[in-house]
Amino acid sequence: MSRALELIRAHQRYRSKTLNMIPSENVQSPRVLKALATDLAGRYSYRPRYYGGTKYIDELWSYAEEKAKELFKADYVCVEPLSGHIAALLTYITFAKDGKLAALPPELGGYPGNASDKLPDALNLEMVYLPGDGESLLPDVDKSVEVLERERPKLVVLGGSFMLFPHPVRELAEVVHGYGGLLAYDGSHVLGLIAGGVFQDPLREGADILFASTHKTFPGPQGGIILTNDEEIYRKLYANVFHKIADNVHFNRIAALAVSIEEFSRYGRRYAEKIIANAKELARNLDALGVSLKGKARGFTESHQAILDFPDEGKRMELRDRLEECGIITDGDLRLGTSEVTRRGMGKREMAKIAKLVKRALDGEDPKTVKKDVQKLLRRFRKLRYC
Repeated sequence: MSRALELIRAHQRYRSKTLNMIPSENVQSPRVLKALATDLAGRYSYRPRYYGGTKYIDELWSYAEEKAKELFKADYVCVEPLSGHIAALLTYITFAKDGKLAALPPELGGYPGNASDKLPDALNLEMVYLPGDGESLLPDVDKSVEVLERERPKLVVLGGSFMLFPHPVRELAEVVHGYGGLLAYDGSHVLGLIAGGVFQDPLREGADILFASTHKTFPGPQGGIILTNDEEIYRKLYANVFHKIADNVHFNRIAALAVSIEEFSRYGRRYAEKIIANAKELARNLDALGVSLKGKARGFTESHQAILDFPDEGKRMELRDRLEECGIITDGDLRLGTSEVTRRGMGKREMAKIAKLVKRALDGEDPKTVKKDVQKLLRRFRKLRYC
């Protein structure tokens, strides 16, 4: 057997025995995985038509677009971005390059790619950071209005990577539109909650653009998407796709996205409701056990994640590694997401059990003992739901 295949199988065995709580990940259904592993993985197509042999690719491409527009109630969609980051890049290139971009800073919940030395550096953007609350990870509306009226950035981005609560889209959209700017919403983490109708609806609340990744609360393949109801915005975005941010847009991914949209159209609302209910239950139980969390004054969370409140970065990394030793997978900011465990069929009762397992790990109990109980829990939840 090749070493590459050995490593793939080792990874699959390892992760099958762990409890994945990373909020930026999800599992794909068998049909989505099947779509990824098809002849489409090596094919090209283009608009206007250039390559031969693309009859079914082109039909599938259009079908994915129509299903996305139907699910998100949007008039226009770009399914071409290869990731949420590329969707952000395309949006920034089109509407903010060499100008001002406003967003929450990463330390207040904004996307790390909006740090001044990341996308803004690559695109020569002048960053304007919105004031916010480090506890709720929300923009401060009154202070943000002052900043926007003074700085008048071309593009304002709400949403982000640390999202516990809906963002003030309506309140800030009016201000941005008043001076002629555009408001975009980074829905990467909450796209499934938006599609399920259980979080907020940015395009109906005043956002001009919704961009996102397609593999977090939305359980599709890794990739990106952009939605809008404005034809001019769409045409400007699309003009920057081919041979600017992409050449081959990976049609196995677009096929898998179409499959996941079909599945979500049938089961998505139930799934999204249970994701949030589980996140709330997990947070309440952690709090009752004495674990400090962000957002307590507002009820901890209204999204898919609960965030442990450990200010020291070194301590967070240490606890991340301790949790993994116990069979619980999280990230370096100790965000605990419920998308994957919900997809595996876990409910409120299991969230109470997970909270206890997390607490035992944080308290330094023997990892072998905790891991044994983690794996005992996992054995009851092997079959994926909502697919």
